[in-house]
Amino acid sequence: MFKKSNITLLTFLFLLFTEVISQNADCNKMLILKDTIYHTKAIAGFGVKKEFDGNELANKIKFEEEKNSIWYFITAPVDGVFTFDIITENKNDDWDFLLFEYKKAFCKRVDDNVIKPIRSNLSRSPITGLSRKGKESFVGAGVNANYSRPIRVKKGGRYVLVVNNPKRAGGKHTLILHYPQKKKIAVKKEVLVGKEEVTKTRFKLEVKSAATKKLVPSFISISGLQKATIEMDSTTVYETEIIKKNHLVIVDASAKGYMLISESFKVGKNEVDYLAEIFLEKIESGKKVNLKNIQFYGNRYDFLPKARSSLKALLSFMNKNPNVAIEVEGHVNGPGQKNSKDYQELSYNRAYAVKAYLIKSGIDKGRIDFKGYGNSKMLYPNPKSPFQESANRRVEIKITSNEYHSGDRNFH
Repeated sequence: MFKKSNITLLTFLFLLFTEVISQNADCNKMLILKDTIYHTKAIAGFGVKKEFDGNELANKIKFEEEKNSIWYFITAPVDGVFTFDIITENKNDDWDFLLFEYKKAFCKRVDDNVIKPIRSNLSRSPITGLSRKGKESFVGAGVNANYSRPIRVKKGGRYVLVVNNPKRAGGKHTLILHYPQKKKIAVKKEVLVGKEEVTKTRFKLEVKSAATKKLVPSFISISGLQKATIEMDSTTVYETEIIKKNHLVIVDASAKGYMLISESFKVGKNEVDYLAEIFLEKIESGKKVNLKNIQFYGNRYDFLPKARSSLKALLSFMNKNPNVAIEVEGHVNGPGQKNSKDYQELSYNRAYAVKAYLIKSGIDKGRIDFKGYGNSKMLYPNPKSPFQESANRRVEIKITSNEYHSGDRNFH
C-alpha cells in the first residue's frame, strides 16, 4: 500500500501536470488555422511554459498572467481590412487577446520580451475581437471597449493571436475570422435598339429513370434558383423563370425503389432555356451518394442552414424505401494535417448528427450505421477556395442493405 506521503506527492504531481499541460497553449505549439471558423474544446492551463507572467494590471500590451490560453497562427489569404470575433459559450468567461505580426525567431522574441503586439484587448468581456467600429489599438483591463481597431493585411501576411482566459479554466469560445471579399467588377449592359432585352432564363427540371428514361414521381429539393429552397413531392417535371445570372443549382431527389441522388447544375447568365435532367438508378447495396448540401460549420458538427433541404430529401428516401439500411460516413476538412484523433472524432460526430436527425424524425435506428473517416478521404486534398474547404466537410450515404426488416440486428 502507498504511504500517505506518496499519495500526497502523486496528487501534487497530477495537479501540476493538469495545470501546465494544455493543447496549443505554448508559442511553439500554435494551432495553424486553415478555416475561418474554429470552435475550441475546453481551454485549461498555460501549457509547458508560462510566456506571460508578473505584469502590471495597467499594462495594455501584456497579460498580467497567462492562465488558460490558446495560440493561433493565421495567414491572410487576401489583401484588405482584417477583423475577427471571439465569441464565448459562457457569459461568465473573460477572454483577452494579444495579436502579433509573426517574425523570424518569434518565440524567442516573446521569451526575450523584445516583440510587442500590434493589437490587444484585455477588457473584462466574454466577447471580443477586432471591429471596424473599434477605436483603440490597445485596450486595457477593466470595464472598457470589448473590440479593438482592425488592421490592414497583405496576402500571405502571418500573424499570431494569443487568447487567454484569466477568470476560469475549462471555458470554450468560437473564433471567427473576417477577410474582405474580392470586389466584383460592374459590367454595363449593352442596350440593343429595336430588340427586346431578355432578362429571364427558362429553367426546366425533369426526373427520369436511368434505365427506361421515363419520368419518375419524386420528392425533389432545389437550391440556388431562388433565395428559399424549393421542395416538392410526387413531382416529375418542374419549370420556372429565373433571373438572368450565373446560378449554381443543387437538386436532391428521392423516389420509391431508386437511389437517392444529389446533382449540381451550372446555369450560365447567357442561357435562355436550360434543361436539367436527373436520372435515377435502382437501389443497390454498396452504392454511395454525397448529399452536397449536408455540410457543417468549420471544426463543428452543427449543420449549416442549407443542410435542411438535403436532410429532408434523405428522410423522404428512408420513408419511401422502408427496407433500406444505410451507413452514414462523416468527413472533415484537414489539408496537410495528420488524421488525428480529434479529426476522427469530429467526423464521427458529424455522421452521428445525421443519424440523430433521422431517428428524431421517426426512422428505425437499426437501419442506420455511422462511421467517421477524419480527413483521410477529402474530396479536395489541397483545397484552393472556401467552396472546396466546405465541400470537404460532408457526409456520404452508403446503402448497406435493401432487405432490412424490423427486428434485424441493430447497428451501433
